[in-house]
Amino acid sequence: WNLLFDCNVRGVVLSKGDVLEGPGFQAVFTATGTDGGLKGDTSRCGMAEALVRSLEYDNAGNIDFGVGTKEGRVPPSDAEWKDLFAAL
Repeated sequence: WNLLFDCNVRGVVLSKGDVLEGPGFQAVFTATGTDGGLKGDTSRCGMAEALVRSLEYDNAGNIDFGVGTKEGRVPPSDAEWKDLFAAL
């Protein structure tokens, strides 16, 4: 199920600060995977790539930012990452 979950939520959402909503009482469901993800989800692939990509952008240094999931089977493109970090 881990592979199925990660493949279905390859999209990424970034937010400045620690403001993304957590899973609350739905945490057990985020652990088993869902179509499109639930609040509080962060896929392993999205988190890893966001951390590495953040090294490319000066505005991502010395700030807190959240990484959430977004439904999609393809990770963000280079241009999409640029837009995501520009919005921080």
